[in-house]
Amino acid sequence: MAKRHIKFFRYYKEWINTYKKFEVQDATFNRYQNTCRYITENYSDLYLDDMTRQKLQLIMNKYGETHEIETCRAFLHSIQASLRDAVYEGWLKKDPTYKVIATSQIEHKVTRKKYLEEDQVEKLEKVMQKDHSVTSIMCDFDLRTGLRFAEVLGLTPADVDLKDKTIYVKQTWDYKKGANADFKSTKNKYSVRMVSIDDHAVEDLQHVMLGVQQNEPIFVKALTLEVQNKHLDRFRKPYHKYIPIYNATIDLRLTEWCKEAGIPRVTFHNLRHTHASLLIANGVSIQTVAKRLGHANTITTQKVYIHLLDKLRAKDNQRIAEVMNGVGN
Repeated sequence: MAKRHIKFFRYYKEWINTYKKFEVQDATFNRYQNTCRYITENYSDLYLDDMTRQKLQLIMNKYGETHEIETCRAFLHSIQASLRDAVYEGWLKKDPTYKVIATSQIEHKVTRKKYLEEDQVEKLEKVMQKDHSVTSIMCDFDLRTGLRFAEVLGLTPADVDLKDKTIYVKQTWDYKKGANADFKSTKNKYSVRMVSIDDHAVEDLQHVMLGVQQNEPIFVKALTLEVQNKHLDRFRKPYHKYIPIYNATIDLRLTEWCKEAGIPRVTFHNLRHTHASLLIANGVSIQTVAKRLGHANTITTQKVYIHLLDKLRAKDNQRIAEVMNGVGN
């Protein structure tokens, strides 16, 4: 077996500069750099060819003494790919990431909300409108449509009817494959649907569809063009047709905007919940919301939004009493 006697932190720094610097967005690359910094400060004497599954698990256990579980999972994810590449190159005999898990001794603090209230949505909108990035447009679009993350990425210009203000959700983007992502089928047959969109969502699409071919993924292409334009000197030739899109990267941007807006932080998926919550709270029927979300039936929708339905039921009961009290008077 070919060995490479190099300190792990040096190998990792070399790896992220080779494979991640020009592939991922800045926020994601910063996460890799933070991981590299931690390894350098705490494991500067560890060599790549001495890395074992036990040593990696001990690193994770130590990291978990001071970090919450989600942060630990992101840390492990940042390391795993580099070590698996080392196995592929033949520098390590066995995969040291095998069955290694993220652990944490820090109690998780609930700092996210499942959905935002109307006044909080308004505050978030004001912050995102100042950003003018493709990511902010994508988040605004999801607030207005309630699509799943992969469904938003899977939209093409061929799926958009600006005249009738509708989008046809018929496929998704397999973003978890990174640079090898491509279109794939929807979650289930009920997810294939026609969704009406408002004027602001139309404007969102008009902005990001520039330069996108009929059967290209709109937001994936727009994000790719944005990164290439930002780092024009690095992209004399495209590194990939499309850049990898990571849910965590979008969530990091959302966290920044929520902090600036002074509201509880939410994830991209929570924007879908917020969309549905706004509709239900404003009297849209549960049947319509279920169909719009691509749920197989209303039971799923009712389970997720039971808290809102209970509030509406209380209002309905009050209204029923008012109507009945008026009968015969």
